[in-house]
Formats: sequence, C-alpha cells, structure tokens
Amino acid sequence: MVRKTLMFCGVALASLVLSGAANAQENATIVMRNGERQSGELVDLGGVGFTLRVGGQDRQIPVNDVAAVEFQGGVAPAAVQSKVNAGQSVVVLRSGEVVDGRLFDIGGTHPLRVTVDTPSGRRDYTSNDVAGIYYGGASSGAVATSGQAAAAGTNAGTFTVPANKPWTNTGIRVNRGEQIAFQGTGDIMVAQGASAGVGGSPITPGGRLPAPGTGVGALIGRVGNSAPFVIGSNTGPIPMPASGVLQLGVNDDHFEDNTGNFSVAVQRIR
Repeated sequence: MVRKTLMFCGVALASLVLSGAANAQENATIVMRNGERQSGELVDLGGVGFTLRVGGQDRQIPVNDVAAVEFQGGVAPAAVQSKVNAGQSVVVLRSGEVVDGRLFDIGGTHPLRVTVDTPSGRRDYTSNDVAGIYYGGASSGAVATSGQAAAAGTNAGTFTVPANKPWTNTGIRVNRGEQIAFQGTGDIMVAQGASAGVGGSPITPGGRLPAPGTGVGALIGRVGNSAPFVIGSNTGPIPMPASGVLQLGVNDDHFEDNTGNFSVAVQRIR
C-alpha cells in the first residue's frame, strides 16, 4: 500500500512538473507603433494577434499595432534601423546576426519556436536564439541604435526620412516642453513633376494634410500619437507638445507616388 501510494505521488509530481513546463512561456516586451511598451509572458501568435500574459491575464495585441518584439534588451545595430526605415522586416539574433525576413509564427513552449519567412525560405529559431523581431516601416520607438542612444542621452542624431511613408521613428524620447532643434536637407517628389524641399511644395493639395497650414511635402514631426507640428526649414528650437517618442514625416496624405527622402539632424537644446 505504501509503495503504491509513493508511486502514485511520484507520478502526480511528475505530471505537475510536466504541466508547469508546458505552461511556461517566454518573457518578452512588445513595442507598439505608438511607442508604448508592454512586457509579460509571450504565449502565442495566432489569428487574433499576439497573446501576452501580464499579471496572469492574457492580452490580445493585433499584429498591425506591433513594431517589435524584444526577447533581449539592448541596442540594436545601426543597420537594423536603416532596414526598418526602408520598410524591411528583420530578426536580430543574440549572436548579432541580422536575418532579413518577416515573422511568420510563434508557438510552442519554453523556449518558444520562432518561424521566419526569409528570401531563402522559411526558417525556425527558438526564443533563446532571438534578441528582437522588427517590423519594417514600423513607426515607434522600436529600434534604438547606438547613434540614437547617444542622441537620447546627449544631444545629437541624424535620421533618414523617406517620402513614401507617413512617419519615421527616431527612437528619441522627449518630454513635454523640451526644446528640440531640427536641420533638414534634401528634396523629395510628392507627385509627378512636383518636388518639395523641407519647406514644402506650393502645389495645391488634393486631400487633407496632417499639417494643413503648410506646404505639401514639408518636414513635420509628432510625439507619439499627438497632433503633428511643422518643422519645415525652421532650425530654431521647437518646444515639444507632449512626452513620448519623437517621429518625423512629410506633410502629405498620399504616399504611394512619393520618392526621395530628407536627412534630418535632431538636437536637444540644454
């Protein structure tokens, strides 16, 4: 009787251990396109999006709202920011290797299985291999490069702002009222035969512009999801309208036919 009881207890204990292992998930931080960061246990990626368990409660996060998934914190290579700004999705491995490809699926238990669609075919990794997953064209504080980290901590950073996307993340967090100076250069095409510098083009817009009081294609900014503000050719300090992640963009409502980019130096004024 004692032996049978001990055997039963052993089986029950083993079942509990296996059950706990099956339920164990991977800690991760999901970076939203608006700059918000949510940390918890990453459970799955399915039809409803990412499932993140925070404080024992499951949260569903739509994929279209996500800029990045981080399994390991730290500064990503500068090349990653360039690829993301150009609309390319990448996966950064803990070894430092940058894999061109888009996340296809996350599943399994600890470690999670991470499946990536790459130009050479579908590849499987584990969450132990992956440092971060970045969605191309995401507009958020998802990627902090070494140059941007310096900008956030001191006062400088230079960014490429493509004309064919609404917003480009700088990775710089600003505070409401903080003085930031911008120096933009370059020319873009906002329509066939219509070019614009950072001050914008004099053509009459056909739709509703983010900043209606200035020219089409002008350099503009916003903080998080706050209202856009005009930068243009102004190089003087501009007080930030809110606290959050600084984003740069062009003043247009139709981006598919735009080409070119601006180069923008951003400086904190101490």
